[in-house]
Amino acid sequence: MIARCFSLFLLIFLLTSCKKDSPKVPLIEVDGKTGMLAAVNKLREAGCKCGQDTMPPAPLLRWNDTLAIAANVHAKDMFYNNYFSHTDPDGSVPIQRAKAVGYTGGSVLENIANGYNSLTDVILAWKNSEDHCKSMMDSSYKEMGAARANEYWVQEFGKP
Repeated sequence: MIARCFSLFLLIFLLTSCKKDSPKVPLIEVDGKTGMLAAVNKLREAGCKCGQDTMPPAPLLRWNDTLAIAANVHAKDMFYNNYFSHTDPDGSVPIQRAKAVGYTGGSVLENIANGYNSLTDVILAWKNSEDHCKSMMDSSYKEMGAARANEYWVQEFGKP
């Protein structure tokens, strides 16, 4: 009887003390290929003012799935690990993350944002930030990928 009670106690202890997976938070993701790309290309087509500098129209960007994967990995990493930086906790920077998922281009620019609920709001915030705006308007970059994990947004611009 004592052995049976001990076994039952041990079973209950093991079942209740096992580490549970962290709850899966449903992610809100952006359709970057149609939404984000169209919004950035609209800015590039018209030209815009970035800080004190007037940026002329720039060639339209094309979508790059590999850059989108890099953006998605970084957005989700920031969300799940609760940080906000171009450098991840392991020390990787945008070009390293892009290369790690197979990007073969030579250079990557990254815009990140946090706290915006809509594509319109985040594009406006980046447009109103001189450096972010110039990243979106830089005519030497020809392709982009983008992703969102809840309120964490990432744009990756690449030179093929």
